[in-house]
Amino acid sequence: MRKLQRVAMAAALAAAGLGVAGVTANAATASPGHRTQAATASRGGGASVRANEREVEAFLQDVINEHHGDHAASYLNPGMQWSGGTVGTVNGRANVAGLFAGVVAAFPDAHITIDDIFGQGDQVVVRVVVSGTQQGAILGIPASGRHVQWDGVDVYRLSHGKISNIWAGDDWTAILNDTGTYKAPWIP
Repeated sequence: MRKLQRVAMAAALAAAGLGVAGVTANAATASPGHRTQAATASRGGGASVRANEREVEAFLQDVINEHHGDHAASYLNPGMQWSGGTVGTVNGRANVAGLFAGVVAAFPDAHITIDDIFGQGDQVVVRVVVSGTQQGAILGIPASGRHVQWDGVDVYRLSHGKISNIWAGDDWTAILNDTGTYKAPWIP
């Protein structure tokens, strides 16, 4: 596994409350929302990595927290690709921007909290908690009027200061549960 993949895996496992020896051997850890000097230095590339982190933070703040779905395209490269696992892949700046505009329309009070953010080279990993009230349809799930909250560990790749790829690792079981669409047998 490449170093960033090990770091992303460690973050995902840590978020799930699982520890794995060896996976985190090269990953610097920090308190949520904070960076240690060692964590910053270990990423290499310093200024450009931090610039990429700031761009991802600005994207999430503007598009999700400030509910400007129509601003999403300004953060994305033309050949942008969003990959959401079983949800599928969305290609092109306009289509990915439309996806984010749809999320903001479905959750007009959406809020995203960044628990951790770190980067290496041209990639940035964020561990987030997203919440909002589902007022519109999303991915075929009709509006429920219910409060929805889920965790995510997402990897962003940037090129020339813009986002070119997002690999979204969002907790779809929580989304399905909170919208009343599906009740997993292990959820009380």
